Parts: sequence; structure tokens; C-alpha cells
Amino acid sequence: AIDGFVVYDIQDEGGRTDMERPFPFRKTMDSALYASFFKAVSGKSCVVYKSVVESSIQDFENWLRKAVNEYDHKAFTFVGAPTSKVSYAGPSLAEAGQRSTTIGGCKFGCVAIPERHTAKGNEDLNMIRKVDFGAQWFITQGIFAAEPVIKLLHSFGDQCKARGIVPKKVILTFAPCGRSKTLTFVKWLGMHVPPEVEARIMNAANPVNESTQLLCEVLQEILIQTSGSGVPLGINVESLSIYKEEIDAAHELFQKLQAILLNSTGSPWSVRWFFVDKPFQPYIPMNASTSTSNLLLNPSIEETNKVKEEEDHQHQHDKEKEDEARQGSTTTTTTMDENGVKVDKI
Repeated sequence: AIDGFVVYDIQDEGGRTDMERPFPFRKTMDSALYASFFKAVSGKSCVVYKSVVESSIQDFENWLRKAVNEYDHKAFTFVGAPTSKVSYAGPSLAEAGQRSTTIGGCKFGCVAIPERHTAKGNEDLNMIRKVDFGAQWFITQGIFAAEPVIKLLHSFGDQCKARGIVPKKVILTFAPCGRSKTLTFVKWLGMHVPPEVEARIMNAANPVNESTQLLCEVLQEILIQTSGSGVPLGINVESLSIYKEEIDAAHELFQKLQAILLNSTGSPWSVRWFFVDKPFQPYIPMNASTSTSNLLLNPSIEETNKVKEEEDHQHQHDKEKEDEARQGSTTTTTTMDENGVKVDKI
């Protein structure tokens, strides 16, 4: 049982890192439009991510008015530029937040990056600054290690106590991973994956299941070590790939993490559920052409098949590489090659 969905605003993020992007960037549907589909099929609302990197403040306001007035969104998480080296004409985070409350009476949150606190020691102050201009929550990027999160939560809690303010909720994000290429993408996105964590996942007989178990352990450690911080916590699970095993693992991981979080309260709990009998009726813009309407109501078979073919091709390619690496091997010593493929050595 979930409270709602987080819908991300997928950006190319060019210039953020020197690492080669492991998956090619594809322009996706606008996050507000995509999020508008969820309520019809789930009965739950969305927190819509939006990068404020726009060509102008007016473009951002146009997007916001449409998201509020046409798509009926009331909650946003605003993110800035992927790198400080990039300049843009859109609003600052503070300006974006102010406009969202003025235009639609909405609530907004921002991101929190534990690794940034480890490196610079000031992410707690960044969070306080964002609270001061109205942020109601924080969502972390994917977590694969407990220590950076524990340090940030204690620092943020201490800053709030010193100022006499109630800490805003921090939503911890987790993402299961069972493939070397997905793990490379995780690191490309800026998530911190300790070497011992990577080795544990990729050397396991079932990597995606191992990642699920490991992330459950990470949450348990965070809850134990931060119980006195005063910072309320939530959980968010994201799926980072098109592979079925990793998508299925995201559902399983959420159920396990939810139980761990609720059990940590020390109080009996229950989950309410209900059937959503409203048929899927996606939002179709009033000025949409016939072809656009058909696309929203009936996704292209060609597009669906194309994604499926790419998934099958990548899966077969990965399997062939693993088979080639294992061919002729007779030992039980398992290591990793330079491509992240498990190989057995004599």
C-alpha cells in the first residue's frame, strides 16, 4: 500500500560528470502530463519532479500553470541545474517554490544529497536554507550506504533544534540493482556505491535479490542510528532500468522497506487498501490532434515492440557475454572482469 507516486523529470544532465553515460538519453514525456495518468488508475496523487532549468521564468510559469490548472497537481519537488558550471535563465529554487504556492497554493519540496554532506559538510545548511524559503520535504537520491545518511540526518536534526524549528520529513530513496550496467548507471547518476557493496551485489548468485536484502539492511541501520535525531522519515523506491527482474524487485523492495519502517515505530500498524474501479482515462489536451489523442489512448504498437526488442537484445547480449566468460572454466573462484562480468578462474 502506497501513499502516492514520485514522477521524475528526466534530463540529459550533460556536463555533470566526465563518466560516459551507460544508457543513451531519450527525451521522455513531460513529467506533469505523465503523472496525470496515475490518479485514474490508482486513486493516488503524485509528487512531480521539475527541473527549474528553463529558457526563461515565463516558460517555467507556463509549465506550472498547466500542471496545476489542467493536470490538477498540487505537490512538486524542484531541482536545480545538474552542475554549477551551467547557467540558465529559469527561476531559482526559491523563486520556483514561491511561484508554486502563489499560482496554485501548492506544496513543494527539494532534494537532499547525503554524499554532498560527506564531501562538503554543508548539506544540512542547504536544507535549512530551503526550509526557510518554504520547502516542506526532502527526497534523497538513491542510497546504497547508511553512514552518509546517518551523518546528514543528525546534522540536519541538530540544526533544526538549534533554531527551534520542527524538522521536515526526509524521504529516503532506494533502487534495486542486479546488473553491472545498471550499477554503472547508478554511479553515473551520482549515487555513492561503496566497493564492498558493489562486490557483494555483483558476486552474488542472484544479484538483484542480494541488492534487495542489502538495502533492507541499510534502512534498518539508518533507523537504529538516527532514532534520536528528531527527523521524520519516509521511503521511496525507484526503478532505474527496463529489465523485468529489476522492475519486479522494486515492488518487492518497497513492500519490505515499508514493513521495516512501520515496525520501527514500536506500535501496531495496519495497511488500508481499496479497489479502484475507475477505468483508465488519460488526460488528453483540448487542442490535441487526432493522432495525438490516439497515441495517448492507444500507445503505438511499434513503440511498444521497439522497447521490448531492445530489452530482449540487451538481455541476450549480457547472457552471451557471461556464457563466453564462463566457457571452459573449471574452478570455484569467482571474480569480476573489467566490464563488471562475473568470471570463474582456474
